[in-house]
Amino acid sequence: MDEPLPNLSHGIPVFPLPGITLFPHTHLPLHIFEERYRNLMEDTLRKPDSEHCFAMGSILDAPGPAALGDPPVSVFAGVGRITEYSRTPDGRFMLVLHGIGRVRLADERPLCNGYRVFNAEWLKDFHTSHEPSWEGNLGLELKTLAVALLREQAEKFRRVLSDSLELGPLTDMLCGYLPFPPDFKLEQMATANVIERAAATISQLERMLSEAPSKPIHPDDAPAEN
Repeated sequence: MDEPLPNLSHGIPVFPLPGITLFPHTHLPLHIFEERYRNLMEDTLRKPDSEHCFAMGSILDAPGPAALGDPPVSVFAGVGRITEYSRTPDGRFMLVLHGIGRVRLADERPLCNGYRVFNAEWLKDFHTSHEPSWEGNLGLELKTLAVALLREQAEKFRRVLSDSLELGPLTDMLCGYLPFPPDFKLEQMATANVIERAAATISQLERMLSEAPSKPIHPDDAPAEN
């Protein structure tokens, strides 16, 4: 069952970082030490548990039609819920975010305690009217290609490659955990159509296999820092 999504009527705090994209169904470790983002954490943790959420914004190199604000962030972002955290004596936070959904950011609100807040709307998965077997076949192909790339690393991704995962979560987890190019990840974050997202991921996996057929990939689990 999908997790309940927080109310966005009061906007969503955004933690912008370069090269970071938080996909639904994935976990992202973070190390927060800058004052404004410590404020974000303090404000977020004062809310009910179900509202312990903020968005990870992807900082872009330049303004454009798919960017907002200064510094520019992608209009498409992943929202995560804090699943665990610890606070150090000097006020830093170590935490884990669990991706719960995509949003499309709209206009930016005034700063709140130094951090950025945007109006936003949920971008929910779209399933076409194709036969269910289409999604099953695409899922099988995704798993086969992922195993071929991961090789000895595949054991770490047992849950990602589970038979019980639907196509949308499977695609998101592969996009979130595998070292795909940042631009590709942003394109996938913006794609609500599950079939299109899976097909693009298959093409990317095939490209990576053709470019380095004998070199397994090694995902990096190091926490991001602000």
